[in-house]
Amino acid sequence: MQQYFSKNKNGEILELNELDIHHIKNVMRMNIGDKIIVVDNKIAYNCKLEEDYCHATIESIYKQNTENIYIRAYIPVLQEEKMSFIIEKGTEMGVSEFVPVKFEHSKFIINKDKESKKIERWSRIAKEASEQSRRLVIPKVNNIISIKEIETVKGVNMLCSLDKNNVKEIKNVLNEETLCDKISIVFGPEGGISPNEEEILVSNGFTKTSLGKNVLRTETVIINVCSIINYLNG
Repeated sequence: MQQYFSKNKNGEILELNELDIHHIKNVMRMNIGDKIIVVDNKIAYNCKLEEDYCHATIESIYKQNTENIYIRAYIPVLQEEKMSFIIEKGTEMGVSEFVPVKFEHSKFIINKDKESKKIERWSRIAKEASEQSRRLVIPKVNNIISIKEIETVKGVNMLCSLDKNNVKEIKNVLNEETLCDKISIVFGPEGGISPNEEEILVSNGFTKTSLGKNVLRTETVIINVCSIINYLNG
């Protein structure tokens, strides 16, 4: 069954969003009475599509939210294809919030007048990935920030580094003892994060972390780290 997020809940009736209505009618070509999953307030319901295609009637609870770790990913601004990949796969892997960052080695520049449309597009990708992966929350996609605006959380704060000195192995940063309900991950573009930027982040409380002997592509980092988090979280 297809999953959607509701616009509003009134008793046992869930109202659907306009873009989802278009998808239901013109892409999926569903019929009145077809079964769909609709999420409202972190609860997924088995529903029946009503004749106006704008509403669905709740029949039973499909599942409730069990996510217990909030993952904030500070991601480098990259070309569109790579950004889409990171947001899509990061959403599937459990990222709760994406914060695009302009690093010194970032080659892709987004003009300020186009930023809002980019954020809107990335947010739509996160929504669709949440629906596909049956998550009950849609990750937030923030505006683009600078390195100095990156914040730590009361939990694990990882700086994925290519440095060979003064770094901890990921098994010493993420393990059963350190796993907590809030995790922040910072990783840079191709070419990595500059020494000056790493110094700023370390002084703000981030731990320089090695992801292993191999140098990963930027878009692979989020999958690598989130896989470890999901494994540790059972």
